[in-house]
Amino acid sequence: MYFGETHSALDDKGRLAVPVQFRRIMNVLDHDTWFITRGYDNSLFLFPKERWDKLLKEEIPGASLDPRIMDFRRFFIGGAAKAKLDRQGRLLIPLYLREYAGIEREGVLHGLEDHIQLWSNTGWRAFSERRMPDYKEMAAALFGNNRSASAQPTEDMNNAES
Repeated sequence: MYFGETHSALDDKGRLAVPVQFRRIMNVLDHDTWFITRGYDNSLFLFPKERWDKLLKEEIPGASLDPRIMDFRRFFIGGAAKAKLDRQGRLLIPLYLREYAGIEREGVLHGLEDHIQLWSNTGWRAFSERRMPDYKEMAAALFGNNRSASAQPTEDMNNAES
């Protein structure tokens, strides 16, 4: 499972130096082949081969003449690149994907369990500043129904307030 945030440099050829914390997980899980595609908010999504295969077979609608499905498939699947981790622990990020994400010399990697996201420094900063005010609301929506019994007001507390 991938998690955490880290910054990493790209060399002149567009190879991303994958940080050790992610390479260790890649080695344990035998994730040496990756599919890189356009993500949300000008980020890139990096999927290990097994997860990519599952997306294509089970989660993304198949070939269709529906224009919305076709447009999504063009953007997401048609724009994907396959990359293998090299001996120095680098992944080649094609120029068209680096341009889409606005990545020049350094990127920000986020481990999100089954995949990794790659952002430009400025893109990540702008996104996080824009979304930070909504963070508590997002958490409340996700976790609000999962409050433990200890978090519930007790009858004694309710009477004390009266």
